[in-house]
Amino acid sequence: MVRLYTWFAFMGLMVVSASVLMGFRHEPGAPAGNYVFNGVLYAAYMMIHVVMMSPWYKRLTTGAPEGNPKERRIYTVVAVLTWLFVYGIHRPLPGPALELPDWITFLGLCGFLLGSFAFSEGGTFESFKGFFGVPGSEASHSATAETPLQIDGSYASVRHPMYRGFTCLAAASLLIHPNAAQLAWGVVLSLTFIVFIPIEESQLLHARGEEYRAYMQQTPHRLFRGIW
Repeated sequence: MVRLYTWFAFMGLMVVSASVLMGFRHEPGAPAGNYVFNGVLYAAYMMIHVVMMSPWYKRLTTGAPEGNPKERRIYTVVAVLTWLFVYGIHRPLPGPALELPDWITFLGLCGFLLGSFAFSEGGTFESFKGFFGVPGSEASHSATAETPLQIDGSYASVRHPMYRGFTCLAAASLLIHPNAAQLAWGVVLSLTFIVFIPIEESQLLHARGEEYRAYMQQTPHRLFRGIW
């Protein structure tokens, strides 16, 4: 079961990025109401995540506001399955589309791969096992002081380089699928990461105190240097 869960978790790590690479359904003549349907669908998906990320939910299920590996495994399974459900039933969106030459599509694919590399930079198979709560692995990527605070490499440039990587791959995907549906989903997904930054940093400040406050002063930009 441990090996099965490990494979599931690592495949699950790729589902959102793979969805962006595959592209979202687009039909120029689709009903405009599909924007509402997809918006409600995504809102429900995010509500589940907000609940499962909250300290009160973790305290309710694990007895501790920071959670534990079992809670992380439950979260991983739910996150993957709910996203597959969203991607499976989302409706095609109307709007314009462009015809781009193959060389621009190729550049978009290169940019997407570069963004994917940036998203996982600093991660190893072992560290992601800890992130997913695989039994027998050491905890990693947590808000609490039980794991080292990452401040080197890209983390010395901005505080959330993983989110920057995803934003870049989403932007590059518009050269692969230059249509309104890809733009809408790319914006929504990127904004989700941006919205979660203050929430995540609030948890880090609560858990790590002066250590994280000093890091914020040392690295003032969250996503893009000189911008924000």
